[in-house]
Amino acid sequence: MDIETNQTACGILSYLFQYPDRAWRDQLPLCREEAEALPDADAGRILIAFLQAAEETDDMQWQDSYVRTFDFGKASNLYLTYEQHGEERDRGPALLELKRRYAAEGFELAGSELPDYLPLMLEFASAAPWDSSGALLAARTKELESIRRKLAEAASPYAALMELLLRMVPAMPSDEAQESILSAREGG
Repeated sequence: MDIETNQTACGILSYLFQYPDRAWRDQLPLCREEAEALPDADAGRILIAFLQAAEETDDMQWQDSYVRTFDFGKASNLYLTYEQHGEERDRGPALLELKRRYAAEGFELAGSELPDYLPLMLEFASAAPWDSSGALLAARTKELESIRRKLAEAASPYAALMELLLRMVPAMPSDEAQESILSAREGG
């Protein structure tokens, strides 16, 4: 996919990975329009299939499934530094590094979400230059793959979204990945 398509898809994914309240459901037709307009037919098909499943499932049932998947499932929660650090103190430098990277691109954090929250990272990827936002996602490929595997094992409809995301994430050279991880561990 080209950069513009990646960024549009990241914007849609950012929204779809958020908690599915009434306002979320009200925006699904707009997400469908954006998915249908994607030049990558395969990406559009994946997003539309997810949207159809969400639209055909009762609100409460979809919300319950979301909570069981992402809020109770420690291995599949959407905070990408959690798997490596849990609630440990050394998670702090990794979160600060993410904040620093957002700020370097002029991306201002609004709200109370932690900077490693996947929908927030995807929102950043939809707006920031792809070379930096794609690299940020690439540095978390291991965590994204772990979540994808857990979602697939649970037969979650979110697994297809994670597979799509992983197809878009650029490969990171091993030296660069190692440097990024070390930088996050050391606080910058």
